[in-house]
Amino acid sequence: MTVLLAEMTREQIRRAAPNAIAVLPTASIEQHGPHAPVITDTLLCGTVAQRAAEAAAGQVQVLVAPVLCYGNSHHHRPFPGVLSLSSPTYLAAVTDILEGLALSGFRKLVVLNGHGGNTDSNNVVALDFVHRLGHEVSIAAGAYWDIARAALVEKGLMASNLIPGHAGRFETSMVMAIRPELIDPAGMGEVQDLSAKREGLFAPLSGATVQRHGAWAVGAGYTDNPAAASAEEGNALLEVVAARVAEFLVAFNQTT
Repeated sequence: MTVLLAEMTREQIRRAAPNAIAVLPTASIEQHGPHAPVITDTLLCGTVAQRAAEAAAGQVQVLVAPVLCYGNSHHHRPFPGVLSLSSPTYLAAVTDILEGLALSGFRKLVVLNGHGGNTDSNNVVALDFVHRLGHEVSIAAGAYWDIARAALVEKGLMASNLIPGHAGRFETSMVMAIRPELIDPAGMGEVQDLSAKREGLFAPLSGATVQRHGAWAVGAGYTDNPAAASAEEGNALLEVVAARVAEFLVAFNQTT
């Protein structure tokens, strides 16, 4: 049985929706350093969503909508390959897609995020969708790395400060595991170890997120040390992430 909504007919969706969870993966098309493809976030979030849905299938039916590949990525615009939606457009797009799922009969919705720039917007959409717009659904919004962070750290796979980073060891390892041919060898030859630096949205200030005009333009466009990535590590990360997101989906179904 498929977990991909796009592969189902309208009547199959009609029958499944009342008792299933619909997952909307949100991601981006944006630069990921000189070495990783602009589809990185979309590839990773879509893969995690599908694998988690398959892992949860014995306990709850989870149907994964097509990834919303365009996200809120204006901060990456100093670099080429950034196809970004403005905040109002992104908020409207996520809301409209969720309304389509609710009108299809789904009563349990999950917005699974794969791009940091979408995080705050997803939370606002979830809040408004139930309380301002009055849709009679239960909805959860969260980034896959936040859902899996504690498990990844507990298993000693990666330090919390490297999760997710941007085009660093975490993301690069997982792309290597899924689509190794998308990692550019010449680009990998250009990367440096930036583990001691914090750039852009990752500027350190406890309890707050700092936005500094021009910060990304003068940076490298990636964090920590992509050269430390490996496909072996990526597979290990993906296994834990998918399992933890599956557990999250099962728990969400049981508590709503």
